[in-house]
Amino acid sequence: MERQINHGQPSWLGAWLQERCHQGFEVTEAECLCLRMYYRFDGIPMALRHQLSRVTLASTFAELTRRGWVRATDGAAGDDLLSQRYWQHLLTPNYHRSGPIYDYALGEAAFQRLQPSIG
Repeated sequence: MERQINHGQPSWLGAWLQERCHQGFEVTEAECLCLRMYYRFDGIPMALRHQLSRVTLASTFAELTRRGWVRATDGAAGDDLLSQRYWQHLLTPNYHRSGPIYDYALGEAAFQRLQPSIG
């Protein structure tokens, strides 16, 4: 039996994400997707781009985690993933980090799953 997901308001970024990828993402993919959307907004409808701020994205991904769209490998989401603070921290630049900000290839692969298939 397929699980019903409350998509929220139609103009909400979370509803767009859930509509595009019903099965959701595991945590690592969701983190890379969140970062990809924060740093590169191409491919996201203009009407939703105002929701791509650090605070709004953090709130959106925390809510999606509470709804089960973002899940840990074992199927459960830890309490830290449910908080907006976790996602805001993820999006906060760390200038002491060396190397890339996130796994670009994984972020792009996750984002591609949101794109409608042609065929």
